[in-house]
Amino acid sequence: MVDVPDMFAGEVRDQRDALWRLADQAAGLTKAGDLAGLRALAKEIQSAIESGNSIDRTGGHLDSHIDDVRAALDDIYDSAFPVRNADDAGDVLDAPWPTARRTVALAAIVDRVGWPTPPLEPLADRAIAAGDVHLLRLLVLTPLGRARRETVARVLDALHAVGELDIEVIEQAFADDEYLGYAVMGRSPSDSAARLTPAACAPVVLDYFEELAWRLTSPPESDWDRLPEVLVPRGLRFVLRAVERPTDRRMAERFGSAELTDDERTALVEHLRDRPDGERRYAFGLRLPAGDAGVLLPLLGLPGAEPLLRLVQAASTTEAVRQDRVAILVAVRQAGVDGARQLLALCPSEIISAALGWNRTAVHKRAKNNALAGIAALGLLPLADGETVLDRYLAVREVAKRGPKLGPNRRHSHAAAVAVALDHLAQVADFPDAGRLEWDCEARIAAEAPGDWTIGEYAVAVRLSGAEPIISVSKAGEQLKSVPAGVRRDTRYAEVREHQERLRDQARRMRTGMIERLVATGGTLAPDEFARLRSLPAGAAMLPALIWQDQAGRIGLLDEVDLDGPLTAAHPFLLYERGLLDHWQAKLGQLQLQQPVKQAFRELYLVSPAEGDAVDVSRRFAGRTVDGKVAGQLLSERGWSTHDRYDEHQASRSAGPGISAALTCDLPGYFGGGDVVVGVVRFLSDGSAVPLAEVPPVAFSEVIRDLDLVVSVAGQV
Repeated sequence: MVDVPDMFAGEVRDQRDALWRLADQAAGLTKAGDLAGLRALAKEIQSAIESGNSIDRTGGHLDSHIDDVRAALDDIYDSAFPVRNADDAGDVLDAPWPTARRTVALAAIVDRVGWPTPPLEPLADRAIAAGDVHLLRLLVLTPLGRARRETVARVLDALHAVGELDIEVIEQAFADDEYLGYAVMGRSPSDSAARLTPAACAPVVLDYFEELAWRLTSPPESDWDRLPEVLVPRGLRFVLRAVERPTDRRMAERFGSAELTDDERTALVEHLRDRPDGERRYAFGLRLPAGDAGVLLPLLGLPGAEPLLRLVQAASTTEAVRQDRVAILVAVRQAGVDGARQLLALCPSEIISAALGWNRTAVHKRAKNNALAGIAALGLLPLADGETVLDRYLAVREVAKRGPKLGPNRRHSHAAAVAVALDHLAQVADFPDAGRLEWDCEARIAAEAPGDWTIGEYAVAVRLSGAEPIISVSKAGEQLKSVPAGVRRDTRYAEVREHQERLRDQARRMRTGMIERLVATGGTLAPDEFARLRSLPAGAAMLPALIWQDQAGRIGLLDEVDLDGPLTAAHPFLLYERGLLDHWQAKLGQLQLQQPVKQAFRELYLVSPAEGDAVDVSRRFAGRTVDGKVAGQLLSERGWSTHDRYDEHQASRSAGPGISAALTCDLPGYFGGGDVVVGVVRFLSDGSAVPLAEVPPVAFSEVIRDLDLVVSVAGQV
């Protein structure tokens, strides 16, 4: 154990000794032929390994130092529970300990040879279709393989449909995944407001949960650790138990928001009518997560505050959600300013307070720290005295510049928060939409240039070299090669540099945002949009270097197409389809024209014959191993969201209107947790796979381009 830190070495040895004692116990049970005892002991051993491997006890070092113990246990359990038919899934799964031999057999059955934790989805589909109760039960009870949360819920549903769902199966399912309630109740782990279709077995699962919850929280003590997460009980008795125990935080969280009928809500109001004000306020807080706290507002002297409460509850405290500023102001007038302050004291809302300008300092601090809701609130703040719309726009853009430095997924939510902030600012400044606000502010950046500066005997200006703004200094009409020290020391030089940086940022936003998006999607600009884009210095520099298609179908540079109609940025697939790709690659070389983003020389991917034969799945990169952290970052930079191992797909992104790309991978929990084995990619529409031949060629090419980059850069040799 040379690689175990000294602080954990003793505990690792103790845990190993304890596991060896359990192994000896298993050997004794095998000798006695006690199979029931072996099954019970297997769960004890698994629990001992999990608790012994905890960060607090061994720093997570136990698991890598018990290969010999596992091998001994494998021999014991293979002897007591021999595999009689390695091709029979039921035979392979029907054992209490996940031996290496059974794992290999399972991997072969599900066609995932070499996978350390084979997926159970193929077997689940087969068992559900056949109504195979024995196999369905084993899929939940077995310690072998893994099944996604949604798959387990489907298995529970299938057992429920034939009347075979019992407490043993429910308890084991929730013991394996305490958050299984998300799938059973039709809730999203990432979006608390999302409501999906609950599983058909949900009522039966809730009955089990409610009986367990009431029993475990009855006096004298409460045993919360045995309760599954996510599930919320039904009935007024749970709410009243929470009201009666205001110091019990878990009671408030789990029981305070219990589901109530209309009659039960009325009974709750009557119960609280003669209770102390503090108890009423506490009950109000308990019912906020349930969404029906509004029925208690009259008891708090706030009968006109219900519309404002609805807005408060609809506003996320952590995510950036667009708000209707006019609706907020109307609701505040209805509640009254004092009533609004009282309500916001009971249930604070950063975004609602921001619309009223009541938390300006806090919002600026939160936005500076990249809090998503704080960024959204920044746009909704009323303009301060002396502050212009352009000032606020630039402040939001400064926040946006920090986004690309964030980790995978976070940069997407950060960019979305910036978009919401711009929408909010458009409302504050009376623009019809965020697009008009952006065009106006970008035009002001270019138009409100201070002009040339005279600093001593020097003329200083910011000029464009292509799309790059440079500082030009001349003396007596002669252009200088560098900026003299005297000019750099002048206080006005900071103003010159600020204007240069503004134009540089504008060019960067246009190149990585508008231009890249146009080329990657083969996007089209209406004449007025094109004219506004071209009126910006960066646009005037970049647009002539792109290849366009006009409304008549002509393809060329700007001086070769009709500018009076819509213009489409030519994706290389269009050039390939028209037989012009080689021509344009040669022409750009002859003209020595450098494009702002890859267009004519952009990598192009077509559906291969193998992919055509596979119909709706691409295995082009299947089996490639990549560094998970690097791969996650690369995918995120290209608009992909990454998910964990239990999701249906481990990475996904929009591939165009109504279609998304979904990538499966085998990974150790999440991207960044270690090496990742790339699987297959599908294109989905309304949740169903789209035949690759029907996927828009541009969308297919761009998705495969992303993945080719990932396996090339993050690939493991």
